[in-house]
Amino acid sequence: MWPHVIIVKGFPRPLPPDRRHMNYEIFKTNLFNTIETRLGAKVLSGPDDISCFEMNGLSVNACVISIPGRNFYPVIYPDLYFDKYRKGSTFEEIVENVLDVIRYTNEDTFNFDEISDYEKAKAHIVPRLVSFSGNEDMLERRAFVPYLNLAVVFIYVISSKEDELVSFAINDEQVRTWGVSRKKIFCDSIETSMKLFPPLIESIKEALPLVRDEDFKPFYVLTNSRKQYGAACVLYDNVLSDFADEIGESFYLIPSSVHEMLLIPESFNIDVREMKQMLIEVNDSVLKPEEVLSDRVYFFDMNSKSMDFASKD
Repeated sequence: MWPHVIIVKGFPRPLPPDRRHMNYEIFKTNLFNTIETRLGAKVLSGPDDISCFEMNGLSVNACVISIPGRNFYPVIYPDLYFDKYRKGSTFEEIVENVLDVIRYTNEDTFNFDEISDYEKAKAHIVPRLVSFSGNEDMLERRAFVPYLNLAVVFIYVISSKEDELVSFAINDEQVRTWGVSRKKIFCDSIETSMKLFPPLIESIKEALPLVRDEDFKPFYVLTNSRKQYGAACVLYDNVLSDFADEIGESFYLIPSSVHEMLLIPESFNIDVREMKQMLIEVNDSVLKPEEVLSDRVYFFDMNSKSMDFASKD
């Protein structure tokens, strides 16, 4: 079976007060009825191997859209769509989002030969950094490469629009079909990702223009051009070493989420224990569980040009 399709949307509008009390079951029923009416399709419960969207131990139910005459069935996650609805997306936007998934998984537009042939598929494969801890069950079925206390998983990008990313995770079965090593996929995925999602480093003053304190020491934010899953930019060739050369020193990296890393010059003389405590507090009280990357602070040494843990504990 092909891996499931994941769709990530941009930031929604503020939540209208009446949506806070919307019942999930009513939303799901309305969504399924609309899809079935528009497509003549059936929305079915997903089988066990795709019935979860897993990250950091979390899981939500998946549903399969069965369309007459189709061999490739899109998978949707009503829990995630309900969350988008409550955060401001309109019901019609949700429906259009689901229809986009179907369009991108249409046999007429999805090139099966392209994904079956690794030399063609590699132009669509990008790495994504996730926490190893809490994702053990998910990683048993995913192709991944260990990286410090993290895991590099591989994502096949079907479409990357301005406000939308359609992709699916690569599993071990697909890697065996390709007959290539994970190391090769790792190297090729970085090359592809640098083209599709180039790195972006901004000082915090650029990222937050309201910061006007003249004595404020500007630290930096590393992400990608989409500002989605940009923590993986630490894997890009020469990104960290070029930044060290630019600031003229080594620096700390705080994994503030799966979407970005904070870069703190060593000369700021911030205690590693303070940075770690701040990170733990943010992970526990600010981030959604699926956005947490790590509770460890890292250090890039400009002399050895390597990234490692900032402390042993």
